[in-house]
Amino acid sequence: MRVRILDLDGGIVAQRGSWRLDDPRVVSLRDWGPRIRIACSFAAFDRFERASDELLDDGPNDPWLTLYGSGDFHHVTLALLRRLKEPFHLLILDKHPDWMRGVPIMHCGTWLRHALRLPNLRQVFHLGGDLDFDNWFRWLAPWSELRKGKITVLPALRWYDRGKWRSVSVEPLREQPAQRVDQQRVEAIFAAFDADLARYPLYVSLDKDVMRAEDAVVNWDSGYLELSEVQTILAWFIEACGGRVAGMDILGDWSPVRVTGPVRRLLHWTEHPTLAVDPAEATRRNAEVNCSLVETVQSLLGRFSNHPISARAV
Repeated sequence: MRVRILDLDGGIVAQRGSWRLDDPRVVSLRDWGPRIRIACSFAAFDRFERASDELLDDGPNDPWLTLYGSGDFHHVTLALLRRLKEPFHLLILDKHPDWMRGVPIMHCGTWLRHALRLPNLRQVFHLGGDLDFDNWFRWLAPWSELRKGKITVLPALRWYDRGKWRSVSVEPLREQPAQRVDQQRVEAIFAAFDADLARYPLYVSLDKDVMRAEDAVVNWDSGYLELSEVQTILAWFIEACGGRVAGMDILGDWSPVRVTGPVRRLLHWTEHPTLAVDPAEATRRNAEVNCSLVETVQSLLGRFSNHPISARAV
């Protein structure tokens, strides 16, 4: 597995001077950033996919770890998943569900709904969530997939018990809100999925808004997990799938919001929380956590001799 940057907003390339890693490959998509940030039409997203296809050279047996900036672009994960040809499981770490149904545009909060239609997606594990799961947005959740068990949801701290959540089994990652997730806890929760995870490769999508603001500076509201807890979760899942990682993306890097069009401007004004961000500190802190996450994955996959990972440019 190699490491690359999809440069949509400048947020990742600004960190490169602080990285402890060899320079990743950079794919320039900066012109697309303002046109797809937060949301875009389905036609525009199709055009983005075609444009990115011309620049990406990954093959079916050539997985990548991709960094692509703000969580405003989480729908880019859908484009990456559509490139996978073989069956796979999907692990998502995100404070938000990103599965809203019935939205007539492509949005960073709807991409999972579309991913669920992929014929080769076997099972989804959604971890660390908190916001927009059990408020009025619960009406837009994919209840059929939740009830059938295609999606397994484990919130960060609390139970979901409003409305239809009473018919779906959920359990917080933390047994107590102040008790950190450790390996023993992860094993206790996921032991029943060992056999399923061993059957297919795993794709991981990690939005750093699942973590505390002390660990990562994001464009949205921050979550509750510590970096060490995220690393523990990654370690267990990569071990469970036998090191067969089909790909991974890391996002959730703060960047100044630049959008085109009145719809995206309205979404920016109405959906983004008001944050006081020091750009230099955001770059420093996010560079540190990105390096730690990439190094964690390097170390984990390094245990599997037939799945080396490199951060060298190609």
